[in-house]
Amino acid sequence: MPWCPKCRTEYQPHMTICPDCGADLVSDLPVEPEGKEAIVLVRAATANEANVAVATLEAVGIPAYTAPPGVYAPQYGNPVMGVTPEYLVWVPADAEEAARAVLESEPIAESELLAAEQATDPEPDIDEPIEPEP
Repeated sequence: MPWCPKCRTEYQPHMTICPDCGADLVSDLPVEPEGKEAIVLVRAATANEANVAVATLEAVGIPAYTAPPGVYAPQYGNPVMGVTPEYLVWVPADAEEAARAVLESEPIAESELLAAEQATDPEPDIDEPIEPEP
């Protein structure tokens, strides 16, 4: 049976192109590379804090993952022995330095956010201020 090397989906024998992504189907799937080692970058006190960190990192192209305290990676210990109320944020180990730089940088000023929004919003809200408030 043919396989899509990108989607990793098996198709009927008569198919030659993946209907989902357009890749040419192959007879055997290539070996999937091992995953990158992940490290805990942030230990957040709340789900919101963890989600903001993940969204900030993903916005600049750094993959990140978070999970509630009950979910754990086995290499980080037994959850029964040391449960903490922390939400962990993981990133690939090779992205640690870039991820720390992003999270430690100064936040964008509200006036800059407003200007960016107004520049890309074709129909601003009627009650939306044109100039940022002092």
